[in-house]
Amino acid sequence: MIGISKISKQISIFILLLGLGSTLFSQKSIRDSAIIIPHIDLVYSYQLPAGDLVDRFGFFHTIGSAFYVKDRKGFIYGLDGQVQFGNQVKEIPITNLFTSNGRVINGDGNFANVKGSMRGFRITGQFGKVFKLLNPNPNSGLKVLVGAGFWQHRIRIEDTENKTAQIKFPYQKGYDRMTNGFMLTQFLGYQYFSGSRLVNFYFGVELNEGYTKNRRAYNFSEKRKDDESRVDISVGFKVGWVIPMYRKAPKEFYYN
Repeated sequence: MIGISKISKQISIFILLLGLGSTLFSQKSIRDSAIIIPHIDLVYSYQLPAGDLVDRFGFFHTIGSAFYVKDRKGFIYGLDGQVQFGNQVKEIPITNLFTSNGRVINGDGNFANVKGSMRGFRITGQFGKVFKLLNPNPNSGLKVLVGAGFWQHRIRIEDTENKTAQIKFPYQKGYDRMTNGFMLTQFLGYQYFSGSRLVNFYFGVELNEGYTKNRRAYNFSEKRKDDESRVDISVGFKVGWVIPMYRKAPKEFYYN
C-alpha cells in the first residue's frame, strides 16, 4: 500500500508539472503578442467650440470614463461618458432682467451677483482600431475611433447669494437654453499598452458634431420658443489613463 501511495503521489506531481508546463507554454508576452485587453479609461479633454456652439460658449473642459475591449486583431469596442463644464459663456440669456445699466436686481433691492457657466454631458458608443504604426509592441500604435450617441449642454445661471427669485426653480428653465440631440464623434491619436497597470495611456485629437435643438418650451429673454436646428461642433485634445482589467498585471505573460 505504501508503494502504491508513493507512486500515486509521483504521478500526481508529474501531471501537475505537465499541466503547469503546458500552461506556461501557452502564455503570451504582451510585448510580442497581440492579446485581448478589456480596460477602463479615465479621460480628460480640452475643447474648442465651432459651428453654432461658438456663439454660445468659449473653450470648455470634459472629464469622464470609458470602458473598451481591444481584441487580438486590434479592433476596439466600447462606451464613453463625459461631463462638460466651463465658465466661458458668450450668449447672455437674461437680458430681459437687466436694468438700464446692465445689472439684475435681487429680492433685497440690491444688485445681484449673477454668473453664467457651461454644463453638459455626452454618452457615445464607439468602434475603432489600433494600427501597428510606431508601436513598441503589437498592442500599441495609431488609434482611430468613430462613434455616435447623445449630447446635451445648457447655460447654468447662478446667483451667488441665492436672492434672485427670477432665476430660481422653475424659472431658470426659461433661461438655461437646454439643448440636446444626436451626435457623432471621431478620434485620431496614439495608444500605448505596457505590462504594467500604471503605464497605459492614449492621447490625440477628437472632433464632435451634435445635431441638436433647444428643448425648452419658451425663452423668456427672446419671448419665443426656439425650435431651430443646430449643428454644435467641438474640437478637442484628449488624453486618457488606461486601467487594464487583468487578474494581475501581465509583466511577462498573459493567459489566454
